[in-house]
Formats: sequence, structure tokens, C-alpha cells
Amino acid sequence: MILSKQDYRKYVKSDEEAFNISTKGLRFKVVFYLKCYFYSERYILLSYLKVLRKLEYLYNVRNKNIYDKFLYIYYFRKIRKKSINLQINIPINTLKEGALILHIGTIVINDGARIGKNCILQPGVIIGQKDLKENVPVIGDNVYFGPGAMVIGKVNIGNNVIIAPNTVVIKDVANNCVVSGVPAKVIKQDGLKVSYN
Repeated sequence: MILSKQDYRKYVKSDEEAFNISTKGLRFKVVFYLKCYFYSERYILLSYLKVLRKLEYLYNVRNKNIYDKFLYIYYFRKIRKKSINLQINIPINTLKEGALILHIGTIVINDGARIGKNCILQPGVIIGQKDLKENVPVIGDNVYFGPGAMVIGKVNIGNNVIIAPNTVVIKDVANNCVVSGVPAKVIKQDGLKVSYN
């Protein structure tokens, strides 16, 4: 969660490293905005995350002055417009730093879900609740979500997990696993195949 200016800078830097894009210095900033303008997918997705991080910072810090309130409204409207254009719905304070979105496409995350550091999201990912607001996923660090992957309900997913394409996860997943299928089954754990005989 971004609670200070240092946290904000750390999150933005981690996201830039995940995308392998630097915006430090005037030259890199000009290149960044030109590539966003001329539709470079990676740059547009990083731009989305930067606006999301700024909104998180403004929401969590909540200075009482009128300037910050106007900034919050500006970034809120900006993220809504980008969300509609990119078909990505990621609420504030759900993703930790180092997030990587690989392609433009439908991504929906519930506002109660919590996702750890260095997650990788493909198009078609849905992370949502089952019934009640409390029934939302908690996801660890270094998790890869394949295209069309779904995580639904009160599910705990460990660290270093790969969720294969079109997998539906409705039960807990331990650390260092590869899961696949509908409903999801562990096919590898700690690098070893798992057999269901």
C-alpha cells in the first residue's frame, strides 16, 4: 500500500522495471509520452499503472488542501477513461509493486482482492468474489496469470504460482505450484509432476 511519497516512487520504479522501461530523465520522459501517443502497447499499459499508482497515493495520503482534492478528481477521471478504453478494471490498493500487464484486453479485479508483488497479468483474467464481500482472493508474490485465468471466491494462492490459461481456481493453492484445468488441479509442485492415481 502506498502511504508516502517514497512508497509511491518505489512502486512506480518497480513497475517500470517490470515493463523494462525507464522514464528517468527528460529524454526518456519525452520518448515515453511519444510512444504512448503513437500507440505502443507496453508504454500505454505502463501509463495506466502510473495513473493508478498516483491515484492510490492521493487516496491513501488524503491531504486536506483543495489542490490535492482536485488532483484526486483529475486522476480518478483519467483512470476511468483509461479503464474503459483498455477494458482493464483494477481498483486502487489491490496490486503491490512490480505488476506487469502483458497485453491490452479485459482484466477484472475485485476491489477486495489483494495481489502480491511482481504479478503478471494476461488478457481475460478475472479475480473476483463468490458471494459476500469477504469472499475474495488473497494472492501471494510472483504469480503468473495465463490468458483467461479466473480466481473466484475466498482463495489463498501462495508465492511463485503459475496459473495456466483458462484455469478456474476455486480452492487454495500452495507455494511453488503450477495449476491447470476447470476446476484447477496442481500439475506441478516444486518442479515435480503431480500424479492423481
